[in-house]
Amino acid sequence: MNLSNNNNCNNKVIEPFFLELRKLNYSQFNLRLALSAYLSERSERSESRLLRFRIAGIISTIHRRNFILLTLFLIFSAFLFCTICISSTFAEDESADNKNLETKKEIIRANELSVAFRNAANCVLPATVKIISRIQTTDEFKAMSKLLPAIPTNRRRRNPGDNTGTGVLIDPRGIVVTNNHVVNVSREIDVELPDGRIFFARKFRHDPDTDVAVIWLDVEPNEKLPYATFGDSDKMDICDWVIAVGNPFELDSTVSAGIISAKGRSLQRVSRTEFLQTDAAINPGNSGGPLINLNGEVIGINTAIASRTGGSQGIGFAVPSNNVKWVVDQLVRKDRVDRAWFGIVLTPMNQDEANRLGVRMKAGVIIDKVLPGSPSEEAGLLPDDVIIKFDGQPVKEVYQFQRLSERAEINREHTIDFIRERKFKRVNVSAMLLPKDQKRLHFIDDVKLPSYFDSQLSILLIEPSEVMIKRLKMNGKQGLITITAIPEGRAHKAGLLDGMLITSVDNIPTKTIKQYIAAREGSSLSDGITLNVIEPQGAERTIIIKLATPDSR
Repeated sequence: MNLSNNNNCNNKVIEPFFLELRKLNYSQFNLRLALSAYLSERSERSESRLLRFRIAGIISTIHRRNFILLTLFLIFSAFLFCTICISSTFAEDESADNKNLETKKEIIRANELSVAFRNAANCVLPATVKIISRIQTTDEFKAMSKLLPAIPTNRRRRNPGDNTGTGVLIDPRGIVVTNNHVVNVSREIDVELPDGRIFFARKFRHDPDTDVAVIWLDVEPNEKLPYATFGDSDKMDICDWVIAVGNPFELDSTVSAGIISAKGRSLQRVSRTEFLQTDAAINPGNSGGPLINLNGEVIGINTAIASRTGGSQGIGFAVPSNNVKWVVDQLVRKDRVDRAWFGIVLTPMNQDEANRLGVRMKAGVIIDKVLPGSPSEEAGLLPDDVIIKFDGQPVKEVYQFQRLSERAEINREHTIDFIRERKFKRVNVSAMLLPKDQKRLHFIDDVKLPSYFDSQLSILLIEPSEVMIKRLKMNGKQGLITITAIPEGRAHKAGLLDGMLITSVDNIPTKTIKQYIAAREGSSLSDGITLNVIEPQGAERTIIIKLATPDSR
């Protein structure tokens, strides 16, 4: 061991130790051994003490650190807990606020829609009128009143046969549009405005083929009435909002809302227009009233419903405004409706017909028959030709061709594009004026044929000749041909149209006029008269005529 390395403290301890050793005469070697042992023991004790101190210090430090960490952990946990509680409270408050905000937004949107409905209805309500179609004139009523007890009222009494409906003013000079079936049997018409004013009709004109009628009110020259405007029905689409306005069950100025359920619907009774279908409530008394969009524009005239109860079941029909405008314009200008005629009977395309003819589905409409002597026959059109365009306008549905063709300029050539045997062709066809009721079968023989007018059903019948049956392409069929079914008559209301072949009455064959008269003598309107008929297109139908007819509203 190197003694020089000892510190001063050790030197103080060692010096006495050396003195003692010298007294005892220890040898130098023994002295070194004793000194080493002494120093070793002393060092071990010091290191042990130092180690204990260090361990104690480490333990103390660890305890202090643990205490600090534990304290920090508790503080952090408390802070985290408080933060979570506060955040949860804030989140709940924020969620409640968001819900309240969303609810408020939904209420605002609902209120905005309500305002839109209200504003639209207010555009037409002042112009929506009640129509009372009377079967008795004022003079007849006055003569009858003398025989009746006095009734204390300023208003004229309603008669059991009087009909009520709705109309809409379209001109401040007092022009009203309504349905034909509302006024077609009237002898006098009263029109009542929502403000209580009553006007008498000085004249009316009608078009049974579209069930549209126009009434001219007896208005003072300087008197201006509220009126509604027409919108574009072609712009209406499925699911668009609409509002029906009318007087259902004589509940004046009733408003109901719905959507456009379908477009291009057809009704058997109304032959020359398609319909808009709506789920807006339409009931008896709504006929002739306006169907409007959210801009307050008239986009249809409510006409009929499909119902098993007689009331609204969510299926109503309205004549599109674009069709109404065209008919009204003709009636106002000419007191009649002139239509172009091409002399073809069309049928819609279906998948079986498309496969048979080798064309794609919805390629166009199929010519079922070409009437003899018609412009289409002269132009060379044939059955099974598929018409795809008229004057450059695409045609995919029968009503589209009908609308385009009937409005075509008369005595002028028009182009028809069609497909024949999978080849595209085009012809020019001259438009003729559509023959009137008595002339629709203008190709009938000139020879005198037995005929009969059934006044109860308002139909004119003839016994057809063999030539006529052949021309009508009803070979093998026997019966009586309906020359005229008067529009306001019971048979026409039930669906009997000109050109139909009546084969039996109450299942009794009617090949001749005598057989028809005998069969009718045994029939009863109260029980219902059943007519089996064949349409000009060849389809067989059964028509039942009763005292109470209409399902039009």
